[in-house]
Amino acid sequence: MEKGNEEGEARVRFGRLLKKIRGQAGLTQQELAAVSLVAQSTISDLELGKKGTRRDPVVRLDKALTANGIILGAWDAAFSGVGMTTYFREVAEAEQSATKIQDYSLGLVPGLLQAEQYIRAISELAEPDATPEALNQILEARQKRQRILERDHPPRSTFLIDEAVLLRRFRDPGVMPAQIDRLIELSWLSRLHIQIVPIEAEGHAGLGGSFILMEVPGNGAFAYIESQQTGMTLKHPGVVASYERIFAELRSAALPASVSRSRMEEIRGHIE
Repeated sequence: MEKGNEEGEARVRFGRLLKKIRGQAGLTQQELAAVSLVAQSTISDLELGKKGTRRDPVVRLDKALTANGIILGAWDAAFSGVGMTTYFREVAEAEQSATKIQDYSLGLVPGLLQAEQYIRAISELAEPDATPEALNQILEARQKRQRILERDHPPRSTFLIDEAVLLRRFRDPGVMPAQIDRLIELSWLSRLHIQIVPIEAEGHAGLGGSFILMEVPGNGAFAYIESQQTGMTLKHPGVVASYERIFAELRSAALPASVSRSRMEEIRGHIE
């Protein structure tokens, strides 16, 4: 897809989100303009996907609508232009307003759960020629995404992580201890479940690769799969249903959340 088309579609998605949240707030464009100090014509153009805008007006719109970062997060994901691959931006936007996230990870810790040291380590491996500035941008973009977990009412999230992911070793011996500590900390959050798919589990459909399932009000459910160099969003109901079945099977094979926490603590204890 050409860059112009991608930006146009991102503007349309952002406009739909802004209009939806404005409607939920019970405000007209004129009323929102008055409380946000953003011109009504700008709000109209944004909702129609006609043009983009700078970040400052989006900050004011998010605050005026008491959107708790949903609007601003979607804008950052779509238009910040740094630290994120183009093909992933639609998913990052969707995270901001998702009500349910289901993530199965076969090779890496899910992005929303990654610790700073882990992000830097895997980014350096994926982009060995990246400058320190570029690596900092990747870190910042990922940490912005992670803020959805800190909201008063975050999406209901279930993360299934293959046990082999936790047994990975890096050149820096501090990477995995820090990452597992982060997972254990997050495992206590409400509305978030982390479950380990044990190595002892028999061969299962999840061996085909990692994937994410997401539900976004007004946009339905979709699946996202990613390879080394690209990613793909799948929205056909039959395809999404097949991934939902796989996720259900994997969750049945996974250790319960409390047992998974104990297993992470056990692995953590054997590292040092």
